[in-house]
Amino acid sequence: MTKTLALIPVLAALVAPLGIAHAAGTTETPTITITAAQTDAARRVCRDTLGLAPANVDYAACVESLKTQATAARQPQPEARACAEMGHTPGGTDHHQCVAHLAAAVGHAQTPLN
Repeated sequence: MTKTLALIPVLAALVAPLGIAHAAGTTETPTITITAAQTDAARRVCRDTLGLAPANVDYAACVESLKTQATAARQPQPEARACAEMGHTPGGTDHHQCVAHLAAAVGHAQTPLN
């Protein structure tokens, strides 16, 4: 449990804030890549925090798993992308409110009636 909790700040460092670029009135999702520094951070976590040896097959799986999770965490939420496409600037108050309202509406729509 302690090792898992120690990963939280490291995982947060692996995930950089995501912005959506506006070009000619459209929104584009940027290509998400893992930097060398992020890969090194994943290696340190697997080696130093989890105690895995680089020669161990679990070490390679650990590094790849952390890189995959960092990439997935940086993907925009469908709600965030929809609000950006409606003209709300990502990071702005109106964008956050739009995302919250849209997420609540989607959650409500997906709740089964008993």
